[in-house]
Amino acid sequence: MNRTYRFRNKLALALTAAALGVTAPLAKADTYPSKPVTLLIGFAPGGAADTVARVLAEEMSKTLGQRVIVENRAGAGGNVATLALVNGQADGYTLLFAAINLATNPALMNTKYDPDKDLAMVSQITSVPVIMLAPGESSLKSPADVVRQAATSNGGFKIGSGGNGTSSHLAAELFMRSHKLEFIHAPYRGGAPANMALMAGEIQLMFDLMSGSLKSTVDSGRIRPLAVMQESRITAMPNLPSAKELGLSPSTFIRSWQGIAVKGGTPPEIVNKLHASVTAALKTPAFKDKVEALGSEVVGSKTPAAFQEHYKKELARWTALIKAANIKSE
Repeated sequence: MNRTYRFRNKLALALTAAALGVTAPLAKADTYPSKPVTLLIGFAPGGAADTVARVLAEEMSKTLGQRVIVENRAGAGGNVATLALVNGQADGYTLLFAAINLATNPALMNTKYDPDKDLAMVSQITSVPVIMLAPGESSLKSPADVVRQAATSNGGFKIGSGGNGTSSHLAAELFMRSHKLEFIHAPYRGGAPANMALMAGEIQLMFDLMSGSLKSTVDSGRIRPLAVMQESRITAMPNLPSAKELGLSPSTFIRSWQGIAVKGGTPPEIVNKLHASVTAALKTPAFKDKVEALGSEVVGSKTPAAFQEHYKKELARWTALIKAANIKSE
C-alpha cells in the first residue's frame, strides 16, 4: 500500500514538473517585455542605418510598452554587434539591427558564430535599391555603354566601391561577371569617399545604395545614374530605368536590406510578439516618411519564417559569389 502511494506521489510530482516546464516559456512570453529592450546596431551613429534604427525603436517602444534603446556597436563590418547578440541570452531583450552584412560576413571573415543556429530572423523592415553610377561628365549613359567600354579596356576598366565585400562591390562583381568582363576594383573606406572619387573621375563606375545624399548629388549633375539594379523602378528616381527593363540578366539584380534579428533559440512566442511590434511600426507615418526620405522602401515580412527563408537564400547567394570571386575582408 505504501509502495503504491509513493509511486503515485512521484508520478504526480513528475507530471506537475513537466507541466510547469511547458508553461514557463508561455508565462515569460505573456509578461514580455517586463524591462527595456536593447537594439544593437553595428554601424556608427548618424548614418542612414542608425537613423532608421532609431525611428523604428521609438515606434516599437509604443507597442511593446517598454523602451527600446539603440546601442551602437560599430566595428568589423557589423560583426562586433552580431557577436554581442549571439553571446548574450536568448530572451528577446537584445535585438540586432540586421543588414545584408549578416549574409556576407560569414564568407568574408571568421565570424565566430554559426548563422544557421545562432541567429533567428524577426522581420525585414526595408529594401534599399542599388544604383549604377557614372561621373557626370562621362560618356557612359547606359549599362550597354559600360559593357562596350569595358570590353575594349583590356581589364583596365576601374570600378570603385565602399569597401571589399560591400553591396557596392558585390553589385560590380555581379554585373561584370554576367558579361564575362574583367575590371580593376578600387575599394574605398565607405561610400562617401568612393562617390568623391567618382565625381573626380578617378574611377569610371560605381554601384551605390540609394540615399538622400546620393539623390542630391545626382540632381546636381555631378553623378549620372544609369540604372537601378532590380526588377522595377523606384519612387525616388522615377525616370531611372530598371535593370529588368533594360534587358539585363536577373543574375545582376541586387537589393540591400535591413531587418531585425534575435539570438537563435529565443522562444517563438517572443519572436512573434516582436514581429507584431515591428509590423505595426512599419505602418506608421513617422517610419514610412523617414525611410522614403532616405530613398529606401518599406518592406516587411509576413512571418518570421518568411524572413528566415529570405536570409538563408541571401546567405547562400553571397557566399557563392564571394568564394567564386575570392573576395577577402580588408
